[in-house]
Amino acid sequence: MKTKPIQILLTALFLYTGASADSLKVVTINVWSGLDYIGSLKMGEYESADIREQRYQILLKQLKELNPDVIALNEANKLPRYARRIARDLGYNQIHHLGVAGIHIGPLGLPVNLREGDVVLAKKHLNLQSAGRRQLSGGHVGRFCTFHFADATQVIGAMIELGFEKIFLFNTHWHASRYANRATLEKITQQYLEGEIGDDQYLNIVTDAVEGKKWRLSEARRMIEFINKTAGQNPTILMGDFNDLFDSDPIRVLRESGFRDSYSQVNRKPGPTWDERLNRNIQQHYLAEIPTPETARRDRIDYIFYRGQPLKVRRSAVVLNKVEDSLHPSDHFGVMTIFEIEEQP
Repeated sequence: MKTKPIQILLTALFLYTGASADSLKVVTINVWSGLDYIGSLKMGEYESADIREQRYQILLKQLKELNPDVIALNEANKLPRYARRIARDLGYNQIHHLGVAGIHIGPLGLPVNLREGDVVLAKKHLNLQSAGRRQLSGGHVGRFCTFHFADATQVIGAMIELGFEKIFLFNTHWHASRYANRATLEKITQQYLEGEIGDDQYLNIVTDAVEGKKWRLSEARRMIEFINKTAGQNPTILMGDFNDLFDSDPIRVLRESGFRDSYSQVNRKPGPTWDERLNRNIQQHYLAEIPTPETARRDRIDYIFYRGQPLKVRRSAVVLNKVEDSLHPSDHFGVMTIFEIEEQP
């Protein structure tokens, strides 16, 4: 078969520029501990051990179908067992660190069912390595000993090797509260004026929203400082559950530091990862009744951010959102982004 002149020209141009592209498929999801975070000796659990195992198997099945190169998990509980198990079941390498554990020394402590944290998994050929960890808020959380009575948050760092490129990965889980954006505060105020909530409840809700925003702003600034120091000018991917909206001030700190949201680069649809209208686990355990389309909270709070050459977004989508046996894998949906890693001339 004869080769057309245009094919020869394109091949020559390709070789001349040295341009070639690898891809990197990345997934992030908060896997949901299933705890209500109430209790000192033992925290309340929304589901039985059998249902939790069923959710794990659904998560595992859907992750295998996606076949990502890198996975970031939040609310993995109990560590280190959860991280080691899922790494073994997927055939990946893993790094992890406790994020929330109450009072513990080694395997002993209270609450007995809380040893929750964050995990990064990567296929073995990527040579996953730890790149450190920074606590963002709360009392002491170490590998052997933890001591805190309120929420504690962190960011964990990792590095992979793809060809000649070193790519830094960061996984975080920020503090959760009501949003302090105008729409949320106006809605709360309207409920108060209509008598749906009382004085004390209104004050508590508004205080929680305002203080939560301050908390996440502090997390954002501390995290950027750590990332800049750790990754420098290397290509960087930042993932996790940020518990805030894209146009919020804490997320704006990330954007002003050069990070771009991979999902919004290639999608116009909202892409909610916290979805009261669709997520079965939210509906069953958190809501008194199924919300209407008008009242359902549908927010994108889980992200895959990136910065630095040669990362380029090829595709991004909401994933891990299929119902199996009337269950979703988590109370969150996940995000998947496929990056092109273009070799520089």
